[in-house]
Amino acid sequence: MRVLLLCAYPVLIHLAVMLHRPWLQCVAVVCAYAAFFYPGLRAGRLPAWLGLSLFACADALLISLGHGIYALYLPSIIIPALVLSAFAPTLLPGRVPMITRIADAMGGPLSAAQVSYTRNVTWVWVVTLGLILLVTLSLLLLWSPEAWSVFANFISYALLAVLFVGEYGYRRMRFPQHTPLSFRAFLRSVTSYRPH
Repeated sequence: MRVLLLCAYPVLIHLAVMLHRPWLQCVAVVCAYAAFFYPGLRAGRLPAWLGLSLFACADALLISLGHGIYALYLPSIIIPALVLSAFAPTLLPGRVPMITRIADAMGGPLSAAQVSYTRNVTWVWVVTLGLILLVTLSLLLLWSPEAWSVFANFISYALLAVLFVGEYGYRRMRFPQHTPLSFRAFLRSVTSYRPH
């Protein structure tokens, strides 16, 4: 159910832009909130349901005041910027690159080849996220909302998915003993990582 809610978000945002239907934006925001707080909502926890109601009302208010466009655009800027701000500083001298940390937590200790490889992969993620952020901002400032929507809601996610799956496949070939056998196990290992 969470996956369906997350997948519904970009589709609904794109439809809201293309069809000029602000109410679809509100539905999209509710889907995103419900996906992130699904366990609490499913368990019937009052704080989760109150949060959902407040979130929906705040978005509806922004839309009614004519400022809904900010709620529409901001996630496409804030999310890659936050991930970039977590990854990029780890490439500074004396720091352990983010992908190196994750790989070490998954199956460390790492060999010198793995340390070098994971540093390079961290660089690839930083450059990719930086380009996504740059293109998103360029489309917002210089092109149309429709062009922004196609890139932000579909192309950027597809690029990240291809990078993630492709990197797993390459890692399986290069370091088979240190990479989970199934993609599901790999995904579970990555998502369970918690920084110290």
